[in-house]
Amino acid sequence: MRNIRDPVHGQITLSSLEARLVDTENFQRLRGVRQLAMSYLVYPGAMHTRFEHSLGTMHLAGEMAQKLALDEDEKNMVRLSALLHDVGHTPFSHDGEQIFEKKFGTHEQIGKKLILASPLADIINENYDAKKVASLAFGEGFGQIITSDIGADRMDYLLRDAHYTGVAYGLIDYSRIIATLCWQNTLSLQYRGLEAAESLMIGRFMMFHTVYFHHAVRIARLMLQKSLMQYMQSKELIEEELPAYSDMQLLLKMQEYPDTKQWVDSLLSRRLFKRALEINWDLLTAGAKDMAESEKFSSILQEKYGSVLIDMPPKFSSEAKIKVIGDDGAKTLGERSPLASSLEATANKRATLLVCAPAQIAQEVGIEARALLEEGK
Repeated sequence: MRNIRDPVHGQITLSSLEARLVDTENFQRLRGVRQLAMSYLVYPGAMHTRFEHSLGTMHLAGEMAQKLALDEDEKNMVRLSALLHDVGHTPFSHDGEQIFEKKFGTHEQIGKKLILASPLADIINENYDAKKVASLAFGEGFGQIITSDIGADRMDYLLRDAHYTGVAYGLIDYSRIIATLCWQNTLSLQYRGLEAAESLMIGRFMMFHTVYFHHAVRIARLMLQKSLMQYMQSKELIEEELPAYSDMQLLLKMQEYPDTKQWVDSLLSRRLFKRALEINWDLLTAGAKDMAESEKFSSILQEKYGSVLIDMPPKFSSEAKIKVIGDDGAKTLGERSPLASSLEATANKRATLLVCAPAQIAQEVGIEARALLEEGK
């Protein structure tokens, strides 16, 4: 047994099998994959990684399995699956995945391959079935404990991201959620846990708009993704290579190439682009929206000013599908809670189109972008 002190959950205890998995090269790499990619350039505390998130998810999944009275083997496999659910994350977490997935697959697909055919599989198969662990890790059966709307993955990342960014909005009553869990052909929640589930949904909504959709975080993401796309055009990455890189290892590789060096240097020294224009998407006319989405909009700005990056309004899904069991049977959280079901529409009304550029030309770019949108009316 091994005890690890976690700043979010306190003491996390690993079995000898779990400790062996943690000690593998595949898992240790997660120490170098930041949970929120380049967000630390905006929130300096956001240096936490997929490593500690995976430990926290395993911890919460074990508590949830205990509440559902799973037998010892089932509980152990759920914990193993939660521990390894993010082992396939490529550098820069979801921000990198958006660029890499067309060629290499999602982190779930990469992770499944690692669980089924790597030193991880050899260790798992000594006591359990790696195929079963892989299926649970990505949501099959009791794997809903990990991946559902109120699953261990979501609860841990909200708590952890709030802790490390220093914002209060991700604080949720996770102990109440766990206490009111039940299983009725699917992971469900007793009606007395409704308010706790609502707090999770509201916390997620607030974290998206405070942290994940913060304008400077979006700019850092755009710059990173631009550099990743250019790097993939200049150097052939192979499937076996990418899951072995940490964030910093890949950044240093990218510094070696003229097309990407400038982008990486800017990120590492925090020379971020500035907002040229940020405008509420809901306030634009249909014609202006068509213009913003057109190739003409981006090509004119880029041909005239060079380095201009455009971020379309980010999408937010309320995902309130968890079943809540009441006297009238099972209904989704969205059906039970007008508050939860309203979050997606509220997010859409707050979503913005963002145009950014180097500081010295940002004002000119903003004037030109606004004029183009006016032209589209």
